[in-house]
Amino acid sequence: MKVDPRTPVIVGVGQVARFPVSDSEITHAADSVSLMAEALEVALADCGAGDWRCGIDTVAVVGGLWRYRDPAALVAAECGIEPSRTVHSSFGGQMPIHLLAALSDRIRGGEIDIAVLTCGENNLSRRAQRRLGINFARRPETDMPAAGTNRVENFGPPLDMGDATAIERGAEMPRNSYAVFDSALRHRRGETLGESRDRSASLWAGYAAVAADNPHAADRSAMTAAQIRGPGSDNRFVSWPYTKAMCANNNVDHGGAIVVASTEAADRLGVNAEQRVYPQQCVVSADTASLISRYEVATAPGLVAAGARLQTMIGDLDDVEHLDLYSCFPSMVALTTEVLKIGTNRALTVTGGLAFAGAPLNFAAGESVVGMVGRLRSEPGSLGLVQGNGGHVSKHALATYSTTPPRQPHRLITVSHDAPVREPADPDTSGTATLDGVTVAYDRAGPTRAIGLVRFADGTRTWATSTDPSLMRTCTEVECVGQPIEVSSGTFSL
Repeated sequence: MKVDPRTPVIVGVGQVARFPVSDSEITHAADSVSLMAEALEVALADCGAGDWRCGIDTVAVVGGLWRYRDPAALVAAECGIEPSRTVHSSFGGQMPIHLLAALSDRIRGGEIDIAVLTCGENNLSRRAQRRLGINFARRPETDMPAAGTNRVENFGPPLDMGDATAIERGAEMPRNSYAVFDSALRHRRGETLGESRDRSASLWAGYAAVAADNPHAADRSAMTAAQIRGPGSDNRFVSWPYTKAMCANNNVDHGGAIVVASTEAADRLGVNAEQRVYPQQCVVSADTASLISRYEVATAPGLVAAGARLQTMIGDLDDVEHLDLYSCFPSMVALTTEVLKIGTNRALTVTGGLAFAGAPLNFAAGESVVGMVGRLRSEPGSLGLVQGNGGHVSKHALATYSTTPPRQPHRLITVSHDAPVREPADPDTSGTATLDGVTVAYDRAGPTRAIGLVRFADGTRTWATSTDPSLMRTCTEVECVGQPIEVSSGTFSL
């Protein structure tokens, strides 16, 4: 089969993980830019012997927990690359897949020839340095772009994680919002509290088993479902029913990089056929930024629309040989397998997921692509599906990859939907309401407050909280979702 010379193809991937333990390792740990540069060097070596540095015209970085104005320029300078453009994305767990697809489309259109996508963070060592009181060298966070590069392109819209009311009442924190989402999902499915916790623990045990074989994973202990489910000294509750083991982990020193090029460039630089992995399709969609506006809380119409569109192109998604479903929290995987009609008795990840493999804040899907490339190279001709998710179950990306060139030219597809929405209530509204979802937030000493998504008789919603010990205990012992409650200026009672 003759491949169009503008067909985008992944030719190199790289990942680095550091696990600093000693004071010396912590003191001299690499910063975020250095981790990205190290990963890029690994990816360039993975490309083969060609002169790749001279041909790279675009370096793109997925946004992270730093304030560099142009991190891609810093990475390029460290690796001796002089790109004609640099790109810096906004936040969102869907962004690695979305941006990789956008770069692939630009390659297909002849706008660029060879691009690098990278991200890295050193949260593990920075937190350790703070605990030890170590003063560490830091790159100026306002570093100017390297000489010869154009002004950085900012890619993607800002990520809305919540207004002042959500922040005040704890709903902007993903661990709380996804736990609230889990409670709504549990109620819709008719699960008991125990059954929903069993479901989460079982899903996460599958991810933990895969992480055990991943040398880059933050936690390779292969926790069992019982260990994940049960609270303990090293596994306290965080946002009920989620224990620490059920929560996303970005406390890592990780870097990852992907090199994508035109087939023409891959041919010119001598990339072996068995090295090539082709982006096939990518579908992106969006839902309401806040669960307040979601008409039915335990749904994601955007994910439904994206899955349906992908299914029309490739058929039954459960037939895809290799999956990496986004795993920030168990409710996300539970919803995804339901919406995409994927069985849960199979491997749902190639990395181990956010709880066990860990990843920089917005780059878990990027590390999944790196892992998927390796899996597909080992099983030529098979198909891999990687999912990204951002916000509060609000930004979706589904992408497929294979060593087989795509039958149709690669195209980034955006789908929409016309699902109804709800209006927000005034945050100080008082009266009788229905509890549409709830969690109890914990600190190391125990429960601190219940956080509820409350719906008034007129259909409007807001967030409300309670610090009543009896109410918090009740929310962890019996089903409160769907029950009538009283709300008084942001405080609710059963």
